[in-house]
Amino acid sequence: MSLLRSASTIAGSSVISQLIGALSIWLISHKYHLAEVGLYALNYSIALIGAQVCTFASQLLIPKQHDEDLAQNVVFCLLQSVSIAVPYALFTAWLFDQNIFFLYLLTLSNTWVLISENLSLRTANFSFLVFQRISVSVVVVLSVLLTSSIQAFYWAWAGSMMLLTIGCILRAFDIRTVTMQHLSPKNNLEFFNKHVHHITKVGSAEVLAMANSNLPIMLINFWFSALTAGYFSIVSRFCLAPVVIVGNAVRNAIFSKWSIDFRHNTFNFHEYKKVRLLLLVLGIVCTLGVFIFYPIVMHLGFSEDWINSIPTSRYMLPYLFPALAVCPLTVIELIFGSHRYFLRIQFEQLAIVLIAFIVVPYFYNDYATSIILFSILTFVRYAFIYLKVNKRANLLKDRPAVL
Repeated sequence: MSLLRSASTIAGSSVISQLIGALSIWLISHKYHLAEVGLYALNYSIALIGAQVCTFASQLLIPKQHDEDLAQNVVFCLLQSVSIAVPYALFTAWLFDQNIFFLYLLTLSNTWVLISENLSLRTANFSFLVFQRISVSVVVVLSVLLTSSIQAFYWAWAGSMMLLTIGCILRAFDIRTVTMQHLSPKNNLEFFNKHVHHITKVGSAEVLAMANSNLPIMLINFWFSALTAGYFSIVSRFCLAPVVIVGNAVRNAIFSKWSIDFRHNTFNFHEYKKVRLLLLVLGIVCTLGVFIFYPIVMHLGFSEDWINSIPTSRYMLPYLFPALAVCPLTVIELIFGSHRYFLRIQFEQLAIVLIAFIVVPYFYNDYATSIILFSILTFVRYAFIYLKVNKRANLLKDRPAVL
């Protein structure tokens, strides 16, 4: 499957998934209250960060792994996630006053989503990846519709996610290839030692990347209110949808393709330039689209609470453009480049989040100031990243390309 076709397939599923996700937010806000959307986003953010903590990027080795090492990789990921999810659930339940078992189930299920997705990316099975992503969104909507209280919704969501992800892993991976040797502590320790550089460097970077994406909603809940977090959640779902849909589609497609190239010691520089130009154009189009159409859509039939999210959409524009035009290109550093640099850029973003959502609110508690500062600093950071990834591509362009 060509790179463009692969990206289009993933993007198509992301469009459907985002639309279903938007429906779930609308249902929660109308069935309960917009503030509950902020709390839902908080729980989801806890689970997404936990998913990265519980794997520490060990699942990203799956697409690059040779066949004889695949079973050990999958077993390591599963054992790692089951064990790490326990202290993570205990800590986050204490920190945010939530149910421990609920957070454990939700975190573990989202962790196994990552494992299943990378199994599909390894074989370029994008049709099953599409099914899984849509199913994850459908589970939320059905949980809202089929329950009568917010607590029942959360339990139905977590339980259904566990059943779904178990089924997806069994479908994407031949469990018969697992032997007792794969389960032994010795073999799993050997696997860890063999890939310790990747797990510590890339793993830390992936955890930070997910934390950087989800800490804002958690800190907005803390400094301002659940209602304000609801505004941010709405904008993240609608305005940042182009970033999620297109950016992740391109990122997953090139991650799958370039992982195969990595195994064959090749790099297609011409393909990289086409991807770079495509992302630049899409970044401009999506940013202008949000600027022009988001206020129009909000005034077409949404409630006053939703209309009040329009200023947040304006504040986020400097963040939106580079997040789509530049962010997917960082895959080149993950596969071919410096794991240390990949980790460093995540620390830079974490510093921005801490400045914008901890330091600034502490001294000057103003929501608009924090969001605008966050967007502008992120834009500057991505400008430097753009220069770095282009330098890496130029260093790789002498490798023979697989056409």
